[in-house]
Amino acid sequence: MPAEAEHHVTGPLAVAVGLALTAGFVDAFIYLNIAPVFVANMSGNMVRVGIAIGDGDGHAVIASFVAIIAFVAAAVVSAMVVDHRIRAAAPAERRRADPAPLLLAEVALLGLVAVVAIHWDVLFTTRLAIGNLTVVALGAAAMGVQAIALRRVGQIAVSTTYGTGALVRIGEKIGLALRGAPRPHGVRRSRSAAVLTAVLAAYVAGAAIAAAVPLHRSLLGIVPFVLLALAGAAHRLHDPDAPDRRQAGEAAIVSPGPAPGARE
Repeated sequence: MPAEAEHHVTGPLAVAVGLALTAGFVDAFIYLNIAPVFVANMSGNMVRVGIAIGDGDGHAVIASFVAIIAFVAAAVVSAMVVDHRIRAAAPAERRRADPAPLLLAEVALLGLVAVVAIHWDVLFTTRLAIGNLTVVALGAAAMGVQAIALRRVGQIAVSTTYGTGALVRIGEKIGLALRGAPRPHGVRRSRSAAVLTAVLAAYVAGAAIAAAVPLHRSLLGIVPFVLLALAGAAHRLHDPDAPDRRQAGEAAIVSPGPAPGARE
């Protein structure tokens, strides 16, 4: 049986940054132009559910739950797909699950988002409109797939769909470095913090682009092509024949360090 950690799909930093940029853009674009619901940041939706319950706003409660359920359902299915691929692979290849197949599924989902938003001429509303809820559900499902599609850059755990975990890990790395605490592997804490900061900054930048640039719904159609390029890059940099080899671009982030127990 493969260990659970083997299900954390690894990819290069450039792909992680591109995915975070995409997530930030899609999250903000849908929030500002379709419905006031987050499709990537589920922590924000949990807060919205609480506020909506307190305000007695049933529309907001339902819309947020649609996003949460779609996100979790997509994550469940994606985790099952990763597990199937790992079990079907040779033992030596299990540590290098390819993120490209899940990213292609995300491409299809975001393509449907663009088609629905454009074909149905979906406009912003806080009410329960079928077109808006469909866009929210498809967008959240796409982000749920993305959350599973790439979870590590080398040995560094990352998330490309939300930032709270990254902030916690950055704070943890800084605190432990200031204390001179031993680290369990060869990745320097400063390098881990740099990777996490780059992914987090990309997420914020994507949201900023969606908010700052006047965009028509038709430009949502560009997003799947961006993801298609990222999936292609992830697949090219993936090397199932050399599962212990660092991926291209990772060498600049993960370098051999002192033996376990060494200090920063």
